[in-house]
Amino acid sequence: MEVAPNIHRIEAPLGNRFVCVFALVGSEATLIVDTGIKDTPTTYIEPYFKEHGLDLNKVRYVVISHADIDHSGGNGTLKALAPNALFMCHELDRAWVENIELMVSERYNEWEREGGVPSSAAGDQWNRDNSSDIPMDLTLSGGEHIHLGSGWIVDVLHTAGHTWGHLTIYDPSSKTAVIADSALYNNVLTADGQPAFPPTYRYLNTYTSTIHRLQSMDIDTLLTSHYPVYKGTDVGEFLSESLSYTNRVDQALADVLRASGQPMTISEIIAAIHTKVGNWPAGAEALLTFPLTGHLEQMAQYRKIVLGRRDGVITYQWKA
Repeated sequence: MEVAPNIHRIEAPLGNRFVCVFALVGSEATLIVDTGIKDTPTTYIEPYFKEHGLDLNKVRYVVISHADIDHSGGNGTLKALAPNALFMCHELDRAWVENIELMVSERYNEWEREGGVPSSAAGDQWNRDNSSDIPMDLTLSGGEHIHLGSGWIVDVLHTAGHTWGHLTIYDPSSKTAVIADSALYNNVLTADGQPAFPPTYRYLNTYTSTIHRLQSMDIDTLLTSHYPVYKGTDVGEFLSESLSYTNRVDQALADVLRASGQPMTISEIIAAIHTKVGNWPAGAEALLTFPLTGHLEQMAQYRKIVLGRRDGVITYQWKA
């Protein structure tokens, strides 16, 4: 649906959730933000364009917001539909966006060796099966401006935190921000609005800085990848709750480590903390590895905790 002037939100199922891609349709060029998984372009983007009288031949730019399979898996498929488009992402995410094997090993299975968290062979294979890798034509760093015709210029912002290279597209004319996963509320939600799994921000300092930046901007319409469209006061409420959640996790994590008094692995921390910071289906708490690692890194930086090893696995202990 058209959610702001010439900005279209295309929603595609993703298991019991959904993922959104966005088309900014200018008089001279169209910009698509994200490509979903491998079949999203043919199953959802192409039919949407046909239904609404839009022209895939006018797609000149495709910006991948960040390195995740549900945002970049359709790259090769969309390239076949829009062969003249320039594909772009942030330089810091480029290696993962271009290579699903690197994304699986370095992003999704980051904790397998030193964290003692086993990978999922089935999950890894699903990621491979739903990816269609292509090289990026250009890489971005934030601060770029994309001209879509008739004086319509949108801004590229670097909004790190979920990944190092996360990007946002901001349209000053309609005060619309396509933030993708720049802020993740207190849960990632199912399609019917129920908690699916924890917010998977990874780099705490940059994540909270990104939210502060978004809060300071003039945003009338906030467009995310996995949540409803937010307008007016709902924009501020979504961002405020995303930030407040990080504070609650930080306090709960400190309480768990203090109460233990012993070195804990990240799996042991998750077992002790998950009911204090959320209520997800069984097994979904494993994704707390993403945010908790960011919090633990910050605590180590501030010398609140001591790192150790137990059978090769990293442990964390509150510093007395």
